[in-house]
Amino acid sequence: MSPWTRGGPAAGAGVLVSLLIAGHGLLPNWRGLGNVVDSALPWFGLAVPLLVLAALARRSWAALAGALAVTVTWAAAFGPAFLRDPVTGPRDLRVVHQNVDYFNPGLPRTAAALRDTGADVLVVAELRDDPVLRDGTVDPGFARLIDPVLPYRFPDNPGVAVWSRYPFHGRPQPVPGVVRSRHAVLRTPWGDVSLYAVHITSFRPEPSVIARRNAEMAALARAVAADPAPRVIVAGDLNTAATDRALSPLAATVTPVAEKAGTGLQLTWPAALPLVRLDHVLTRGFTAVGSRVLPPTGGDHRAILADLRLTPPASPSP
Repeated sequence: MSPWTRGGPAAGAGVLVSLLIAGHGLLPNWRGLGNVVDSALPWFGLAVPLLVLAALARRSWAALAGALAVTVTWAAAFGPAFLRDPVTGPRDLRVVHQNVDYFNPGLPRTAAALRDTGADVLVVAELRDDPVLRDGTVDPGFARLIDPVLPYRFPDNPGVAVWSRYPFHGRPQPVPGVVRSRHAVLRTPWGDVSLYAVHITSFRPEPSVIARRNAEMAALARAVAADPAPRVIVAGDLNTAATDRALSPLAATVTPVAEKAGTGLQLTWPAALPLVRLDHVLTRGFTAVGSRVLPPTGGDHRAILADLRLTPPASPSP
């Protein structure tokens, strides 16, 4: 049998994987299947070593061609994430976010690590409420570590808590259609910044859960698109992979910082061995100076850090 006729199934599998990587957005989102495929997309590259092994076992050039097709398609889709030129220059704002996990047994350690990041804005998801007070305030032990360095914080904790170096203008309000969310305006030395702190419904491969997650993402995208503010920050656990089509409407009006100034895929969950980026910082009116995922300090997500510079450069108010 010719080397080009051996290994036909392996070659076909390579072509199929390549088509899914390149055209996953065309896959019908029946019962959330498209969202699931989108989220797993970076890991389709694991088909390459499997196809190479099949090619060697079958001594098949066809199977090897299938592996090459996946390699080229994957590199075109994800290679630029590893090849970005570094952005230089000072930052104006540092934004840090982490889902700290309701059941985090090492919460003080996590709080200390977040405090030491030098954040100007800290967004925290799944920070448990004080079981004694039960009035919406954040865990007092966590707050005692953060309050001295970031003196302003949201007055309640609807599944997402926020600390800031700068005061809020008015009382933070929920984002319509997003249960665990707050929108506030920060009064910075460079002018007002519209901040959306969010914790979107968890993503699970169940049609009803995916539909609820998608509805919240659509509501967030509408709110941000309708916001006339020239400077906007969206930060939080979106429970949406960077490759998920549900992120596209939001990313059309605010830019993911990791896509501009990050290195690599910047995966955040699960913390021990990250497989997907569920946590995001997206902006409008800023230049992304840096973006990185921080080492695990407790909880089931890793923290993300984004350094931002105002665009165009602005001088502090007198």
